[in-house]
Amino acid sequence: TFLACSAVVLLYSAHCDAFSAPHASLLALRPSRGSVAKCSALVPRFSKADAKQLAFFGSRKQGASLAAAEDGAAEVAVGSNDAKLAKLSGSIGRATWLSWWAQVILSVVSTVTLFFANAVKGAGQGNILTNGIFLAGIGLALSFVNVFWTWGYSSMGRNLADSADKSKALTNLKRSIKVGVVVALSGMLITLFGAEQIVGTLVGKSMSGFLVMGQGTAQAAAMQLQALDILVVQANTNTLLSHWASLVNSLYISSQVPRD
Repeated sequence: TFLACSAVVLLYSAHCDAFSAPHASLLALRPSRGSVAKCSALVPRFSKADAKQLAFFGSRKQGASLAAAEDGAAEVAVGSNDAKLAKLSGSIGRATWLSWWAQVILSVVSTVTLFFANAVKGAGQGNILTNGIFLAGIGLALSFVNVFWTWGYSSMGRNLADSADKSKALTNLKRSIKVGVVVALSGMLITLFGAEQIVGTLVGKSMSGFLVMGQGTAQAAAMQLQALDILVVQANTNTLLSHWASLVNSLYISSQVPRD
């Protein structure tokens, strides 16, 4: 019995020694209070003022980066707007060139035809206030006004691409387009009134020609329908077409100009 008890005590003591050795090594690795204090002394401590200053510099750096991004986006937008305005300037130049030449040709032909018919008919043509010649002349004068106004679009288109103040150049162009449309519509209206008088005069001559047919007087010849009367109609029609070319050009440029 004594030997058995001694063996149990020896086994228990050996078991305790086997488990106590790892714990002892772990306890040896545990840092002491002094070493912890030394390490904590090495860690920098920030006050509230330091924290605010760091936050200020961080927000300032972030604001600078945002400002740089906005400046880059603004530069890209300006470059895009310049490209659009250059394209608009080219469109205005091409449309103005075609419209200007069409108006010049039609207006010159109308002027020559109208003056020729007026000079040949002389005093036998009657009152110019009632036969449509006066209104046709006013419409022709407004046609030449449209010619010069259309030429102004070309210079405005060039200034639009070269001007430093793009907004002011666009505003001037829009105002010029409005005036051009008003002049073209006014010229078309007056020319149409002249066409009504001319056609009415021709109808009256065609109806009264049968009554004076066979009479050899100058008055009878003036009351008959002549080829020169058709030239007056042709001149007035050319003037109307010239106003139409000016109006189409103004409306086209207005459709190309950006609203903003």
